Amino acid sequence: MKIVQVDKPGPPSALELVEVPIPEPGPGEVLVRAHSIGVGYPDLRIRAGTYPWMPPLPAIPGTELSGVVERIGEGVTLVRPGQLALLSARERTHRGGHYAEYVAAPQEATFLLPEGMNLEQAAALANYQVAYHMIYDSMRPLPGQVALVYGAAGGIGNAVIDLLKGLGVRVLGVASNAERARWATTFGADEVIDRTNGNIVGQVAALTDERGVDWVVTPAAGPTIPGNIELLAPAGTLVIYSTMGGAAKNDLWDVLWPSRSAAVRLFNIHTWDDLVEERRAGMRALIAMLAEGRIRPHIHRRFKLSQAREAHELLEQGEVTGKILLQP
Repeated sequence: MKIVQVDKPGPPSALELVEVPIPEPGPGEVLVRAHSIGVGYPDLRIRAGTYPWMPPLPAIPGTELSGVVERIGEGVTLVRPGQLALLSARERTHRGGHYAEYVAAPQEATFLLPEGMNLEQAAALANYQVAYHMIYDSMRPLPGQVALVYGAAGGIGNAVIDLLKGLGVRVLGVASNAERARWATTFGADEVIDRTNGNIVGQVAALTDERGVDWVVTPAAGPTIPGNIELLAPAGTLVIYSTMGGAAKNDLWDVLWPSRSAAVRLFNIHTWDDLVEERRAGMRALIAMLAEGRIRPHIHRRFKLSQAREAHELLEQGEVTGKILLQP
C-alpha cells in the first residue's frame, strides 16, 4: 500500500510517497481501507516538525480518515468487515497517521458510520469536533444571540457557522475577500463582512444597531484582542481557538475594565485529550447530525494521495473554502 510520510521535516517537498506492506490488524484491532483523508493545519505542522503532539519520525500526517472496514483482528466483536468507519488521530497516542491507503486501529477507537453516509463529508468531521466542543461545552450560546465568526470561509469557520445556525444563533462572518465572503454565505452565515472593504467595527455596529455581538469567535490572538473586545455586546465573550498572533501585546486589564462586562476564553481542543468518553460522545453526536442532514461540511477540493504536496501548498495559500481531501 502507499503512505505519505516525512523523514526530515520541512516544506511540502518533504512529503514522500512510500510503498509499505498493508498492516495486519492485531488483537482487538480493525483494518480500514481509506476512502477520504482530511487535510488540515495540524498536518502542516507535523510536516514542518513544529507540532507539540508530534508523532515520531518518520511521521505520517493526517488527523482523520473515512473508509470501509477491510478486516478485523482476533477478539473484535463490535465491528465487522464491510461497515463504514471513521478514524481520528485524536484517538491515537500521537497525532497524525492517516495519510495511508489502509490504517489499523483499536475497535473502541473506531467510529462506525451509518450505511450510505457521505464518506467525503465524514472525513471533514475533525473540524466539526473542534467546533462542537467549543460551542456545546465552552460557549453554550442561546437562540437569538449574535456571533461574529472570523475565518468564516475556512474549514473550522464552516463548522462553527453550521453548528451555531443549528442552535438559532444569528451569525455574522468575516472573510478575507469578496469571493470568500460569498462562500461563507452559502455555508449559512446571515451576513458576511469582507475585511478588505471598510472597517469591521463600523460594519458590526451597523449590523447590530450599535449593540455589538454576544460572541466573537476567532483563531487570532495577539494584537487583535483589544479590538475584538470592543466589538462585544454587554456581557459578551471573545473566544480564541488558535495561537495565530501569539500572546496579547498589552495588559488586558486596561481593555477589560472599561468594557461592558466582557470575558475572554482561550479554547483548546486538547482539553479533551484525557476526556475520552466525552470526546467520543461528541464525535458520535456529530455523526448523528451528519446522518440526519443537520450539518453540511463543504469539500473544497479533492487530491490523490500522491498529490499531498499540492494539497499542502494549496492549504498554505489561505484561500481554501471548507475542507481539502486526499483520496487513494
